[in-house]
Formats: sequence, structure tokens, C-alpha cells
Amino acid sequence: MEGKKHCRYKSGKNLNNLIKDDKDKESKEDSKIVRNPKKYKTITSKNLSLSIGLKHSQYLEQNSTFCDYMEDCALSIDQFNNEYFRHLFCIFDGHGGNLTAKLCVKKYPEIFRKCLLENPFDYELAFKNSFLLMDKEIKETNAMEVGNTATVVFINNKLLYCANVGDSSCCLIGNKAEFITTDDKCTSEKEMKRIEKAGGHIVDGRIEGILAVSRGLGDFDLKNKGLIAEPHVTKKLIDHTINYCVLASDGVWDVLKPNDVSKILQETNNIDDMAKVIVEKAVEKGSEDNISCIVIELNKKIIK
Repeated sequence: MEGKKHCRYKSGKNLNNLIKDDKDKESKEDSKIVRNPKKYKTITSKNLSLSIGLKHSQYLEQNSTFCDYMEDCALSIDQFNNEYFRHLFCIFDGHGGNLTAKLCVKKYPEIFRKCLLENPFDYELAFKNSFLLMDKEIKETNAMEVGNTATVVFINNKLLYCANVGDSSCCLIGNKAEFITTDDKCTSEKEMKRIEKAGGHIVDGRIEGILAVSRGLGDFDLKNKGLIAEPHVTKKLIDHTINYCVLASDGVWDVLKPNDVSKILQETNNIDDMAKVIVEKAVEKGSEDNISCIVIELNKKIIK
């Protein structure tokens, strides 16, 4: 298939029609949904919490050599809910269009804020509820064949929480470089069993031969076939062994591993440039997808 390496497709449906359909939907929804530019300038934050100094950069690239349109969206909120020790970072990688990813940028922060208020001592439950409520919000748009992955990092003083569905990933860089997210691939034995138990079928590594991820937001034509929006949630203590947190869409991770990213960060002096350099390296390595990345500096130096 030419163009973007789609996470979702249907046999017999021409890619040009998919693009046209998506643009038609955009024109109808423009009055409702915040538009994200195809490429962000670097965004930095120099606000300090009591426990950690926090700076970050964000960069998105359409990668027009391979992609005719942009489906990735990202969001960085320093001092989330006006609290200087809380921060929220999100990557939403759309498939079948960018309608739902843009809706997540607009709606998710407020949904998450309300879930935190309802569950002030159980962040894992707050995350799960917020993903399910976001999915419900998407359903109201009748987005039957459009969806997105979601990787969300919430920093609360010295604790880092990460929730994800799909194959956008997050890694921590420091004494070691490792993913803290779970890729929801349909080829996972555990996910295959769950999908089949729910009445779905895996065909060519996809749910019903259509969707390559086993969890995600939207895609309501597949929600009765085993696709779920419940996230994996990870909790980490930010100590001196963790220096950076990197969120990125699969446009990065298709061609770079956490150790590659660690090396890039060691060779890049300025946090303002880090997300952009990672994206540019992914393009150089041959990524054929939209590419988005957020780099959060938790401690200033990488410990070798």
C-alpha cells in the first residue's frame, strides 16, 4: 500500500478515498475541534517543582515523503490544573484520519482533571476511567472507522504515571534505557486470546483483518470484536537514576530503540532541541510514518 503505513485499513477501500473522506470530515468538524498544525515548534518549560527541575521539548513531523497527511497530535501541559508540581504530556497517533486524535487534544485534559478529583488517591483508577470516558466522548462523533493510540504521562511531584493503549510508547532514560509502556499488538498471545474470547478474529495480524492494535480509542466498528480502551498503567519513582522521559509515536520506535534515543540525548546539549533531533534521526533512519516526540528532562545529566 502506498503512502502512510496504516495502522488501520480495509481491503477494497482505496487510500485516496480514505484521504478524501478524512478531509471531508475535517471540514464538517472544524468548528468543533481544535486544529493542530502539522509541525510544532519546540515547546519548552522552565518551571520548577519542589522536587524536580522540569524542562521539556515537543516536535511533530508529517514526514511528507511517505505521508500525504498528518494524523499525530501531541499535548504538553506544564503546571497541570495550575498546580506547579503536576504536569501532563500526551501523544495521540490517529489512524483512518485525525478526527479522534484532535478531539483527544481538546477534551482529554478536562476529562482527566475530573477523574483525578473523583479518585484523588487512586491514580490508576483515574487513568482507566479517563480513557473510558474519552472513548465515550469519541463515540458521540460517530467515529466508527477512525481511532487513535494514546500514551499519557502524568508527573505528580516525584512520581511518574504512564498510561497507554496502542503502539505509541514511552521510555525512561538514565542508568538504563527501557520502555515502561506495553505495545498492544494483535500478535501478542495474551491479546489474541482475549480478542478471540470476545468474539473477534485475528487475520493477518489485525482484528478482523483491519486494525493492527488490540487496544485503542475510537474504531467503534471493532469494539464488539475485542478492541478495548482500557489502558495499561505504570508507576515510577523519579530518582537520581532516571534522567529523561521520552514519549513518541511508532514513527520513532519503528526505527529507533531506547538505547538509540539515549545516545541521541547524550549527544544533544540543549533540551530545547532534543525532541526535534530524535524526530530528524527517525526520518534519517527511514521512518515511513508520521512522527511525534516529547522529551521531558527529569534530571540534567545522563548517568552512564
